[in-house]
Amino acid sequence: MSNLADATPEQVRFAMSRSKECFGPFRELPGKRRSNLLKKIAEKMKQREENLLQTAERETALGERRLGMEFSRTISEIELFADFAEKEQWKARLDEKADPLRNPLPKSAMTTEMIPVGPVVVIGACNFPFAISVVGTDTISALAVGCPVVVKSHPEHGQTCQSIADLVTDAIEETNSPRNCFQLLHGKDHLVTQNLVKDRNTSCVAFTGSLLGGQALAKIAANRPSPIPFHAEMGSLNPVFALPHAIASERHKLAQDYLDAVNLFAGQMCTKPGVLIAIEDSSLPAFLKEVRERIVQQKVLPMLNQSVYLNYLKSTKSLDKRIQVLGSAEPSDPEIKNPGRVTIFTMPAKEFIEVPESRTEAFGPSSIIVRAKDEAEMLQVASTLEGSLTCSLHAQNEDLALAKRFTPILESKCGRLLWNAFPPGVVPGPATHHGGPWPASTDSRFTSIGLQAYKRFVRPVCKQGFPEQP
Repeated sequence: MSNLADATPEQVRFAMSRSKECFGPFRELPGKRRSNLLKKIAEKMKQREENLLQTAERETALGERRLGMEFSRTISEIELFADFAEKEQWKARLDEKADPLRNPLPKSAMTTEMIPVGPVVVIGACNFPFAISVVGTDTISALAVGCPVVVKSHPEHGQTCQSIADLVTDAIEETNSPRNCFQLLHGKDHLVTQNLVKDRNTSCVAFTGSLLGGQALAKIAANRPSPIPFHAEMGSLNPVFALPHAIASERHKLAQDYLDAVNLFAGQMCTKPGVLIAIEDSSLPAFLKEVRERIVQQKVLPMLNQSVYLNYLKSTKSLDKRIQVLGSAEPSDPEIKNPGRVTIFTMPAKEFIEVPESRTEAFGPSSIIVRAKDEAEMLQVASTLEGSLTCSLHAQNEDLALAKRFTPILESKCGRLLWNAFPPGVVPGPATHHGGPWPASTDSRFTSIGLQAYKRFVRPVCKQGFPEQP
């Protein structure tokens, strides 16, 4: 836990005031200048990689390999947005020429162009100290389009946040960028975050975290004297629909891939498959047996911290009282700290629909196999589900007719639909979409990862009758 001091209400107001003052100069910078800033940030992160990884490893239980992968992804996305900023592709200008002779009324010239929304507050996640934190997508996409950023550090990796903020400050000085285009505040107390969202100089908020936390902050953003956009990524069940012939022909691979996805980084992934739905036919018992036998082979990994671990225990114990445990893994090392035991539950579809707790994300390596009695009940489960970041369909050629019936339903439930695959981490790119209907996010039209993330921080302005611009 970081021992860095919480920001006072006065410090929050001062930071947001400086961010507001910086907005004008920063938005007027040529795209090349903002690109140079992002490139310099990436350069300095590479220079300090070893120290940053060591700091993050001390503060989290994510391990060197996992942190290294995340670090590389973060660098790649910063460089992606640096190129984007230089080309100023985000402005997306549209022009209509004047037509003074048009009947019955003359037509004025019109130009619509995207402009930055203003100072952005970023509230990052506990499980991604690089990619969804100080210089994650929220920050760099906002900087790319000319929005100053104030980041609220995550208390579980506060020193990592501070170390990255220090190099960003150095990059700002070396590129002669507006001094307060980036600021970092610390806060274990929820009041720090609330004050940032409430501040009159805050124009937009980007949040990644729990459903309860997102709901509370969304309410604050909406109830301000002047409501502001609140872009949040929150809870996601990420359902997997395994159709009959897929289970019959691929049960060995399906069982292993499913467990590996559930246990990826101790299940502390926003895309973890929280439920797998299958039809109770002659193939399902063999699949369940396969899963049960393979669970014990799963390596039990340490969870991020005690708080995450205790919340995971609470959620699994709550389910344990209501539904059947198919199997769980025990740690090979009894000394492992905060062990994330892989636990798979199973239950009939009827009960799944009737028990709300079963349809709530459990942050950790657990999942539920839901047994539908027939195709109709499987479709009913699909229709019952709330929004998710991902949905997955596993099917063979013989399943295509059923898959076709499922596809429109699942499209309405998620932001990313996978075919014969389990959701891995998210690879940032021009076509990446990481969002979904509530409660996966507050607005499914936007992504929190990938190049299109910039759209959260711009808005259109139409100028009518102005002199034509070159």
